[in-house]
Amino acid sequence: MNKKLEKTPPPLSGPCIEVPYVKGVVTSRNGSAEYDVETHTVAGLDLDGYGSPVMMVPQTALNLHSESMLWTLYLVRGDCGYDIGTVAGLEDPVATESVTNGFRDFQTVRPGPAPGRRGRGSLMSTRYIFDGKRYRAGKGDRR
Repeated sequence: MNKKLEKTPPPLSGPCIEVPYVKGVVTSRNGSAEYDVETHTVAGLDLDGYGSPVMMVPQTALNLHSESMLWTLYLVRGDCGYDIGTVAGLEDPVATESVTNGFRDFQTVRPGPAPGRRGRGSLMSTRYIFDGKRYRAGKGDRR
């Protein structure tokens, strides 16, 4: 039996805010690479099953590095943005097939340390699940 979607998605916790626009530059720890980052919509990422846009806002701080880059994730409904979690990495999140508490799980990839190697890192994949109010990070997997 198919569950029919309601026309209005269930409310989210937290205040309704205007999603801030933030722009900055992130560097690698050794200074060999720079990345421009800014507030943006994650194309094709539907976390709530209602097609609500997901926006990522870079967290601003001094000495932003690719290895420790953090974003605030907002789910947008109408004119309201709802802070639904903090994620790590430079790449946009990718949805997984699983759903927790009515929201699609996703994962991110970020640089990580490589034991025994100088100057060369590995990639860390982190899975995020919705706890009913916000997304929380699970264990990271080294690649």
